[in-house]
Amino acid sequence: MTAARTLFSLALLSAFALPLAQPAMAGPITDKATDAESLLAAGDDLGALAAAREALAATWEATTGLSIGATVLLAEPAAGYGIYNPRPNDIYKLGEPVLIYAEPMGFGYGSPGEGLYSIGFFVDLKVMTEMGEILGDLQNLTELDLTSRYPNREFQANLTYNLDGIAPGRYILQTTLRDKNSAKIGSFENTVEFVE
Repeated sequence: MTAARTLFSLALLSAFALPLAQPAMAGPITDKATDAESLLAAGDDLGALAAAREALAATWEATTGLSIGATVLLAEPAAGYGIYNPRPNDIYKLGEPVLIYAEPMGFGYGSPGEGLYSIGFFVDLKVMTEMGEILGDLQNLTELDLTSRYPNREFQANLTYNLDGIAPGRYILQTTLRDKNSAKIGSFENTVEFVE
């Protein structure tokens, strides 16, 4: 191997190895997760859980939009977060209400006073054919609100849509949640079929 080639090989190796040798840049989320690990290793379970909650809070606040977890067509209204019975299919009789459960995440909090936290959304509904033709675009159809003494991360969106006068067929229901306490927005879709 020539000296020039050896120098080139060493330079190439250094170019790839140097970034690997640098310490990773830590941020508030990583710092809190590291704190949780350290506290857990030291036997401080309560402190570890508190640090993990702080890491989740930092992640939550850093999100740029509303994320929507589960979205489920329901057999009856949900009794609580994660407490629901899915509908066995997406077929409805004309005039039958459509019940939907959704789990928004990353929302903001209001401060109504007295140490309380508020969570709230404006709800928009777009009704479309399966081909994407918009049949209805309803803004501010309803609102969802919750007031709590704790900044809850679990929020259930229990929605009921009555699509009276709709013709038999398959439709896409696009729900948009607009956070009342931040500029975050999130949407999700459910496909349903109406039969006589």
